Order: sequence, then C-alpha cells, then structure tokens
Amino acid sequence: MFSMPAIPKGSPVTLTLLVINVLLFAGQSLPNGILSNALPTGNSLTNLGVLFGPAVQDGQIWRILSSGFLHGGIVHIGFNMYLLFMLGPQMEQGFGSLRFSLMYFGSLFGGALAVLLFDFAQPTLGASGAVLGLAGAMFVALWARGVNPRQSPVFGLVILNLALPLLVPGISFWGHFGGVAAGAALATVLVWLPEKKRSPKSANSLSQGVALTVTLAALCLVVPHLIMVR
Repeated sequence: MFSMPAIPKGSPVTLTLLVINVLLFAGQSLPNGILSNALPTGNSLTNLGVLFGPAVQDGQIWRILSSGFLHGGIVHIGFNMYLLFMLGPQMEQGFGSLRFSLMYFGSLFGGALAVLLFDFAQPTLGASGAVLGLAGAMFVALWARGVNPRQSPVFGLVILNLALPLLVPGISFWGHFGGVAAGAALATVLVWLPEKKRSPKSANSLSQGVALTVTLAALCLVVPHLIMVR
C-alpha cells in the first residue's frame, strides 16, 4: 500500500504543476464550440497542444511544452499526478525548488526530444516523461547516497509505468524513455557528482543543470527542422 503524503508548504512548484495539469485537463473536456470562441484555430485544446512533429516543424513550437500538461483520459492523468504527488514534495524539499524544476522540465524536454527523434509523426501527450524523469532522478540520488532504489515505496509503480508502453498499444515508449534518461542525467549533474565531491549545493552544478536543460529544449527546436517528412 502507498501512503498519500500531504503536500508540505515547502513544495510550491509541485503544487503549481498539479494545479496546472488538472486545470488543463478540465479544459480538454470543454466542448469544441466553447474553445473555438477563445482560440482562433477553432480546434480543441488537445489538438492545439499535442506534440506532433510536423506541426512543430511548421513553427508551432509551444507544443513541445504544452503536450507535457495534457492527457488522454482520467486514468492517464490520474496515474501521472499520483506519481508526481508521491515524488514531488520530498524531492523538492530535498533538492530545492530550482533543482527540482530543472529535473522536471529537463525530463519533459528529454521525453519530447526522444519522440521527435524516433516517433516524429506520432501525436503524443502526457506528463509521463516528466514524472518518470523525476523517478529516474530520484533513483540516481538514492544510489549516490548508498540507498538501494528498490527500497523506495514507489519503485513498483515506476516499473509499471515504464512497462506500460510495451504492454499497452498507443502509449509512447520514447516519451517515457527520453524522460527517464534526461531525469537521470540531470540528477547526475545536480546531485550525484556534487555529493561525490562533497559540495551538493555548488553553484557550478546548478549552472551545469541549467545548461543541460536549455540544451534539451534547444534540441527540441532544432531537430524538427533536420527531419525530412516523407
């Protein structure tokens, strides 16, 4: 059984992410007619924000970010928000809001980049890449501190989420994989290497984390223009 932790006051980023995801999911449920009065395209919020390589290639770069806050159903958002609720507060309080934000958004960009590289024309949405990136970051941090990641209470939930793309058609393997890889890389820079040097709060590690996150975002912008659509 997983215990549901209360979100402590020291987790403003986690709380903000939860609220934004829930509000946008509610917006996805609005009839198209209501949305068309607010959006010049006349499309639904989902169609406007989903990650779709050819659309990003045409200049709709907001999809790289917006797709990480949209979901395909109540089970989809429920699974992702539960994992964020379990991981977010302890990670944000343990690493600080800035480092936590870098891990989250770096993982989101990492998942988007993997989709653009290996599944360019497949519409993709969901916070799975970002929250699984947090899981990857947490495992690296635990390993750095000599703790077996399998002892984490969310280990089984993370393994299940990683396995879902292989078991259920339509779930993005590359979005999940890219998020985990990016989260692990960021935790290596922000947590593992500094703690190995016994200076976990070093400004150098923070600047490296910022550089890595910006690089992932920049690659998401560049890669679509290097891909030829057949």
